[in-house]
Amino acid sequence: MIKAIIFDMVGPLLSKDPNYKPDTVVETAEALRAISKDDREFVEKLRINSITRNSKLDEILEKIVDKYSKVELVWNSLLPELKKRDYKLAVINNGTGLTMDKFKSKNNFAQYFDLFMNSSEEELEKPDSRIYMLACQKLGVKPEECVFIDDTEENVLAANKLGMVGLVYKDYPSLLDDFYLRHLISQ
Repeated sequence: MIKAIIFDMVGPLLSKDPNYKPDTVVETAEALRAISKDDREFVEKLRINSITRNSKLDEILEKIVDKYSKVELVWNSLLPELKKRDYKLAVINNGTGLTMDKFKSKNNFAQYFDLFMNSSEEELEKPDSRIYMLACQKLGVKPEECVFIDDTEENVLAANKLGMVGLVYKDYPSLLDDFYLRHLISQ
């Protein structure tokens, strides 16, 4: 029996805002984060990079957060339906912890989510099985009682290996068409 649904953040919950205008500072900062082992290294890379060094850290973080907006159908239809059915909802996000308070505030994650985990804060990244197990532990569920939704197939396969029902997110209609999700909503 499914008790919890765990989402990736960017992809299933947030996507690039349609009004976003490409910004070399943001693109550079995101690329630097992707190759940084932790937030300390990320901040140092921002400090010495020729494109980002003249920008204030808080301004860079704000611009990163502003790049993304809610996937409205997920937030307005799916999440309320899942919450109404008493599923525990969680997020596992790979990324900098420096933007998390801003993302949480802008998008009101607390409205639906029981748990929000960030890889830099946990010092673990998807697809490392330990981050999924830690989420299960914090939610008080077993892996086989979880659905995991991510737009990266490698992360979904890692969840499947633990016994979770893994769903690769492509878009909202495809997600709803998935048998497991239809089953969860109709229970």
